[in-house]
Amino acid sequence: MNAVLTPARQRWLLGHYHYPIHHRVFELLVVGMFATVGWRFTWRVGAGVADEWRWWSLAPLLAAVVAAYALSDVLSGLVHRAFDTLGSPDTPIIGQKFVKPFRDHHDDPLAMTHGDPIAVNADNVFASLLLLAPTAWLLDERDHPIVGAFVLALLAGIVATNQIHKWCHTPTVPAFVARAQRLGVILSPGHHDVHHRPPHGTHYCITWGRMDAVVDLVGARRRSPAPDTTRG
Repeated sequence: MNAVLTPARQRWLLGHYHYPIHHRVFELLVVGMFATVGWRFTWRVGAGVADEWRWWSLAPLLAAVVAAYALSDVLSGLVHRAFDTLGSPDTPIIGQKFVKPFRDHHDDPLAMTHGDPIAVNADNVFASLLLLAPTAWLLDERDHPIVGAFVLALLAGIVATNQIHKWCHTPTVPAFVARAQRLGVILSPGHHDVHHRPPHGTHYCITWGRMDAVVDLVGARRRSPAPDTTRG
């Protein structure tokens, strides 16, 4: 007798989600592929750094990691700003998948806290996989360990973005997360709360929360008020 997978049974087996099962299976495959390729890439980057390690190499290594983290923050802000301000939920292809969740988030910030780690982070994992796969194939991490460290830190920032964002809306977070928020290592609730004040036009960066000025420069002209033509 064949067992029938009811919706409840499917969710017990595949985690906590509220969307079609084929989407969930795709997410799990993406996460599995990323973990497999990412583990090999991380191992090779670590080996490359160890092989080339000298005391004077610490400065460029740290600079590469910080620059990559800053770039991931800029990218999070640009994407956030784009889906907050461009198009609508009815826009073909991207409207329902990307624009609508960003707009709905302003009305119900706590909704994202109800999803499990796969539901929250799979989209960013997929985007990161598109960068990781060709990099792992083409880059010789042992010959270019600083480049490898930069890419690894960039991927880590991108993958962590939605989880960091979720922690800003979660009432209770682990102690190490709260400490990182207080120290400014990751986005803090106080910083992010500014974005949730109407008209939601600033503080778009949701990874580190330190690169908003760069994103604001991109949108400065669009936000500039129209000239007052009623005065002579």
